[in-house]
Amino acid sequence: MEKVMINHEKHFLYPVWSELYATAFPVFEQRTGEQQEYAFSCSQYRLTAYTDNGQFIGFIAYWTFDTYIYIEHFAVDTVLRGKGYGSRILNDFVVGNPKTVLLEIDPVVDEVSAARLKFYRRCGFYENEFPHIHPPYRIGCSGHSLVVLSGGRKISGEEYDRFAEDLKVQVMGIPK
Repeated sequence: MEKVMINHEKHFLYPVWSELYATAFPVFEQRTGEQQEYAFSCSQYRLTAYTDNGQFIGFIAYWTFDTYIYIEHFAVDTVLRGKGYGSRILNDFVVGNPKTVLLEIDPVVDEVSAARLKFYRRCGFYENEFPHIHPPYRIGCSGHSLVVLSGGRKISGEEYDRFAEDLKVQVMGIPK
């Protein structure tokens, strides 16, 4: 697999990324075009597309901080799910980063969310018990409850507090 950095909306992979992004996440979990421009303008933000022989496989959108990396969005093309690409991409990403990797998932409420948690557990992630509300991406939407997962180990309360603050101020651009 090849990694390709997407760093602006005129990038040749932006349209295929945008299509997967729009179908893989509910609208209330998606950045608006303006918010995506904000993310691209931040030095901590990266959007990495994965391809295989020129075919778009999926992506990881993430933020780098001093002691951890936060995966904001991760998706594999729906046609290619269940073929091992997600595990390969995520394992490569985690192994290639010496920092703790954090991400969020929906609480387990059905078979789909249970399967998602099982997938991340197989990839070496642990659930953290902190009550967590992700700030809203869109006006008119409210924050939503998510579970914070961490690669390799659980995080401390202090680490969670740092993440929650960075999420609001850096990732979401909410003034202090």
